[in-house]
Amino acid sequence: MINIIDKDNIEFDHLKKDFHRRFIKFKNNSVYWKLKYYYNHPQYRTLLYYRLSKAIKQKFIRRLFHYLYDKSSKRFGLEILTPELGGGVIMPHWGRILINAEEVGDNLYIFHNVTIGNDYKKGRPKIGKNVFIGAASVIIGDITIGDNVVIGANSCVLVDIPSNSLVVGNPAKVVKNIDPDYIQQMIGY
Repeated sequence: MINIIDKDNIEFDHLKKDFHRRFIKFKNNSVYWKLKYYYNHPQYRTLLYYRLSKAIKQKFIRRLFHYLYDKSSKRFGLEILTPELGGGVIMPHWGRILINAEEVGDNLYIFHNVTIGNDYKKGRPKIGKNVFIGAASVIIGDITIGDNVVIGANSCVLVDIPSNSLVVGNPAKVVKNIDPDYIQQMIGY
């Protein structure tokens, strides 16, 4: 039998984390139900194509998944241009989402109409682990978002954000420090 998935590829591990995290609340449901659910939601289908286009060893099949990702991305508005997107991604709603960061850590919880991108002069953001990004937020430039950060809806983040912070506003400001238990309640899904 031909092995088409490179199981040593980090994207395959990220895909398993995505799948596992999405179904924590539905662990008693069948695998068939989980696959059907995942595939029937456009944001997860696009993410699946993105991961498989990087995890497949065989060139033809990898190109097929890249084509499917590209087509799905344009249709549903989810663009992933980041070289390192950690596992455990949750997107509860589909809609325009642009992820163009230098790197994104594990357990990203991201809502619709979010833009993470470069400012064309300095570079792209780095996003830590366990980050919650509210709807219609914008994160731009060569900045660092630490671990365990909650970014409120409609926030515009243009400066570095330290770990364990709650951030809101336009321009975004740290309103309080939070403990990791708080962020786990937000992103624990």
